[in-house]
Amino acid sequence: MTLRSTLRVALRAVALISLLVPASAPWPAGGRPAAAAEAAAPADVRRKLDQARDLLDEGKPGKAGSLVAAAATDLAALAELDRVPSGVRPLLDLCAQLKDDLDLEGVDVSAIAIPQLKARPASRTASPPQPAAAPAAGISFTRQVGPLLVTHCGGCHVTGRRGDFQMASYDALMRAGVVQRGAGAASRIVEVIETGDMPRGGGRVPPQDLALLVAWINAGAAFDGPDPIAPLGAAAGASGAAAGEAIKPVRLAPGEVSFAFDIAPVLLKNCSGCHDADQPEARFSMTTFARFARGGMSGAPFTAGRGADSLLVRKIKGASGIEGQRMPIGKPPLAPEVIALVEKWIDQGARLDLLGPNAGLADLAAAGRARSLSHEDLRTARFAAARQLWKRAIPDEEAAAATLDDVIVIGNLPQSRLDETAGTIEKAVAGVRKQLLGGDGPLVKGGVACYLFVKAYDYSNFRQAVTGEERPKGLAGHAGVAGDVAYGAVLVPAATAEDADDDLAALAAEQIASAAFGARGAPAWFAAGAGRAVAARVAPKAPAVKAWRQESAAAVARLATPEDFFGGQAGPVAQAAIAGGFVSGLAPAPAKLQAMIERLDGGASFDAAFADVFKGPSAPLFATWCAKESRRPARR
Repeated sequence: MTLRSTLRVALRAVALISLLVPASAPWPAGGRPAAAAEAAAPADVRRKLDQARDLLDEGKPGKAGSLVAAAATDLAALAELDRVPSGVRPLLDLCAQLKDDLDLEGVDVSAIAIPQLKARPASRTASPPQPAAAPAAGISFTRQVGPLLVTHCGGCHVTGRRGDFQMASYDALMRAGVVQRGAGAASRIVEVIETGDMPRGGGRVPPQDLALLVAWINAGAAFDGPDPIAPLGAAAGASGAAAGEAIKPVRLAPGEVSFAFDIAPVLLKNCSGCHDADQPEARFSMTTFARFARGGMSGAPFTAGRGADSLLVRKIKGASGIEGQRMPIGKPPLAPEVIALVEKWIDQGARLDLLGPNAGLADLAAAGRARSLSHEDLRTARFAAARQLWKRAIPDEEAAAATLDDVIVIGNLPQSRLDETAGTIEKAVAGVRKQLLGGDGPLVKGGVACYLFVKAYDYSNFRQAVTGEERPKGLAGHAGVAGDVAYGAVLVPAATAEDADDDLAALAAEQIASAAFGARGAPAWFAAGAGRAVAARVAPKAPAVKAWRQESAAAVARLATPEDFFGGQAGPVAQAAIAGGFVSGLAPAPAKLQAMIERLDGGASFDAAFADVFKGPSAPLFATWCAKESRRPARR
């Protein structure tokens, strides 16, 4: 079977899934309405679309096109009805998919118009839901019922609109007609849970959760929050499917399970491939902590404090009563001690402990290793990862390498020339260490990689592969963090250039110092500025350093707003030039940057460290500096 045929079969299966909507006949009581006398029944439209799909599979797109056009006409008539029959929306989606497939087959589909459903009017009989002064019968919607719904229904019907049904807020839930105040057993939402029809994709609603839902409805289904139209995830207090912005990293107590060090590596090893960014299975992406916590079609993967009941734990255990297969599919079951660790993490609150909710899982795992491993063990991991990063970015260029204590130099130079170059870099590293650490200790725990490129296009390819960004004209180096690798990348000055060694020392010092701050969580503008400030003191006679001073003034004159600088809109070349002048002005001597390193290593946030060391936040200090720069005479 071809890939196209496989996709078509899958789409047909999706379209056949029954929907979570209040039970109703295809037509209102009393038979088919007069207004629908000329409209086909949904079942007839389904038959036409299925026949069109079969004809497409048989290689007869022309005949299939006639059926799709007829089905689109039927759907247009159905869409005009005052009460659109249930099941029309998936037929619209299927018709649109078939139109796209016909277009790919070269069929003229310009005459096929897919109709749009009219917005549903608000119920004329149901009164608007009113907040209650206190939780009904002691049951809180925001603290108990809301989290329950987010956990078990979130991916399909809270953040999603599967089956044209969404309960994105308390107001939306009550207007949908699936809750009958005072009649829990008769409510449609309870019925589909009791029969096992929902939730789909794995797991069951535990009896205690169902009993809580029924009791809340029986007591009047009251709302106890400030705003009944607020998003359900927010009203629910982020039970595990919270929005990324609401998740803050926390400091763990000794002995607590770390998501970054303990859990993220398990997810990366066992779940990547199925739950990545591109078309994740069950719409469940694990690319970031925020996406992982949000869950997918089956709802949130965990409820903080309830490890054994959480869907994630039940799936990896292969617990009885779950729908679908044990996870991970096609791989050996997770070891009992690993499952116990995941369950313990959820029981302890399912908290994020490093970086932020939108950081990639690979970066979180790397940050966990950086915090937990010794310098020597992390150095081994970082240097191995640095070699692999080169192979991934420049697979056709074999690299030479040299190790300088806590710096590994990797480049596409002949080994003999790289060894000579490494001597220049070693002196630059010693200068950076003196500027930032007073001369002792590793620049970065686990070490730094210094990548050297002889050819500009190799450097461009590396930057594109690692950062996803094109190299702008004039950029001769940059620094960053990629997984386990803290690195500086340098385009080597031509050996024939005057003062080439001085320029290489300046460029290497700039990027290695920048990597030292970037690895400690400093923003890109400060890392770049500190790199230039340090390099200017390490190699003050380098032609590159003299050029930087002129570039800074010119870049400030072209800067539109300070927000463009802090947001990176000025571009990497201009941002480095401006930041170099700004940080050099803030820290004319090594003591200030050394103080920043000490505070960041002590666990302070960048903003707190900056305000402490420089006696104020960055934005007003930058505005003051820019004003002074504008009054300076032009440098020659």
